[in-house]
Amino acid sequence: MAAYDRAFPTPDPTSEMPSAEPLDAEPVDAAPDGSRPRTGGDTAITRALSILDLFTPDAPVWTVDMLVDHLGLARATIYRYVRALCDSGFLVPVSGAGYVLGPRFIEFDRSIRLADPLQHIVPPVMEELRPIVNGAQLLCAFYGLRVLTVLQDRTDPAITMSMERGRPFSLFRGSPSRVILAHLPTYQLRNLALNHQAEIASAGLGQSWAEFRDGMRVIRKTGYLVASDIDKSLVGISAPIFHAPGAVAASLCLVRRREMVTPEEAGALGKVAMEACQRISAALQAYQPAEMAAAFPVSRVR
Repeated sequence: MAAYDRAFPTPDPTSEMPSAEPLDAEPVDAAPDGSRPRTGGDTAITRALSILDLFTPDAPVWTVDMLVDHLGLARATIYRYVRALCDSGFLVPVSGAGYVLGPRFIEFDRSIRLADPLQHIVPPVMEELRPIVNGAQLLCAFYGLRVLTVLQDRTDPAITMSMERGRPFSLFRGSPSRVILAHLPTYQLRNLALNHQAEIASAGLGQSWAEFRDGMRVIRKTGYLVASDIDKSLVGISAPIFHAPGAVAASLCLVRRREMVTPEEAGALGKVAMEACQRISAALQAYQPAEMAAAFPVSRVR
């Protein structure tokens, strides 16, 4: 991919884009076989929003030509989608006829942080745990099959973690992810076993439904999980957080360098994590915002 100067936004070339039908109109691009394109889930809105998924740290800049080649859609359609995304602040133009993600996401991030009860409840608990953990702490939440770090607190400068804020990880890998996974309802675990058998086996969580189910039971019975399958030099000790009785919402992970924690200390930190998460869960379930209409987002696996 060509390099683009991202320092200064340039005049919006979409101002000269050809006009076309509204974004919510039926998609007009022909399917590969020449038949009428599908409707329902393949609408113009879903196509436009799917463009945002292409912007990653490895591919932060896209041009209209690149989008046309990658998506196989008509140039007029891509122009229409890009215009709508720019008008909404989701994309901004840069030099070289490219586009990058726009400032609207920063606004959304602030709104999420202000409205999320966990981000009001957890920081004081993390502050209390700092001298006990002597490493790092992660607050992780999930949606679909992804787990994200929402908050990070680090007191050991020698610790470098892959699970940084906003970076998605699999629900099947890592201590924060697996402890959430283990506390999902049985029917959701069964659906995951049916639909993601290869990923579960690859993660070492079982070659069959019975093995997978039994492994999750062990984690639930223990109440916490110690693992280091993502960052081998670190040990993560995680416990679940519940937004309602039996409804897992997130996890708190206590992190230390491997050489700084013995098996006995890991067990002790597991109990610390469990006690902290019990307090967080109680506060979350009783949370009554004074000025903000905050509500906890309910995540579901797919």
